Amino acid sequence: MTRGAVLRFNSPPMRLPSALLVPVAALAFLATGRDRLHADVSLHGLFTDHAVLQQGRPVPVWGRADDGEEVTVEFAGQSVSTVARNGRWSVRLRPLKASAEGRSLRVQGRTAVVVRDVVVGEVWICSGQSNMEWPLSASHEPAADIAASANPNLRLFTVVKRRSPVPQTELDHAPHAWGAASPEAVRRFSAVGYYFGRDLQPALGVPVGLIHTSWGGSPAEVWMSQDTLEDDHLHVRDILEPYVPSLKAHEAAMSKWRAAKAAAEAKGEKFTQGSPWAPGRPSDLYNGMLRPLMPYAIA
Repeated sequence: MTRGAVLRFNSPPMRLPSALLVPVAALAFLATGRDRLHADVSLHGLFTDHAVLQQGRPVPVWGRADDGEEVTVEFAGQSVSTVARNGRWSVRLRPLKASAEGRSLRVQGRTAVVVRDVVVGEVWICSGQSNMEWPLSASHEPAADIAASANPNLRLFTVVKRRSPVPQTELDHAPHAWGAASPEAVRRFSAVGYYFGRDLQPALGVPVGLIHTSWGGSPAEVWMSQDTLEDDHLHVRDILEPYVPSLKAHEAAMSKWRAAKAAAEAKGEKFTQGSPWAPGRPSDLYNGMLRPLMPYAIA
């Protein structure tokens, strides 16, 4: 019997000779996978529906596309084109006027991406450690403020926690999206950030966007770039030295914790001991949680 593929429909099986397998496979790919030869044009993760763009200064917009692909960005009457290089593209919109009118930002390459309900106003970064991360729901008597929080002109964006030993350019793969302030959204958001934005928005009379990127208990040096820490003019190079022994101590503690966890699991026992807190290397959170936001235009 000649070997071949089996195609099943509602009729009895039909066997194809081996000589026909390659052409059939090629036709199947062309029918279902033609577009996979090229990557779809994409936007950086900061550009989602309901985004806020910074007023009064040039606004970078960037993303990914195939090398040599022409990419055009259209927003608020502007149209700017570029050609992708090394898998990336970037353009700058001319300074925008504040507007609470939700408009579409369109990116056209071989494929198109449309981000809707984009407004223009002020964008602020809310970063740091415990005081910035503390959520509104855990603040003093927050119920009334949460209930009255709905505001389509105050928009929130939270960066997922991530450490990185090297600077990152993309946000982590966890879902990121802009959203208007609402009781559900603000209860988990930074209390400091929310109260700042709540008062700033009506004072300015323009949309306000808050990008929350913080990690409780983190020291200042993890939010500083390696270049900054090594700058002799700032006299902070010695900050790097204490982390060598502290990281070694942490690794030793982690080894003991892993052994205890494995022993408990081997006995079928529940293991409730939390893992030792990592002190964090200098620049870890700058690399993972600040650098990916650049060069988004901010106030």
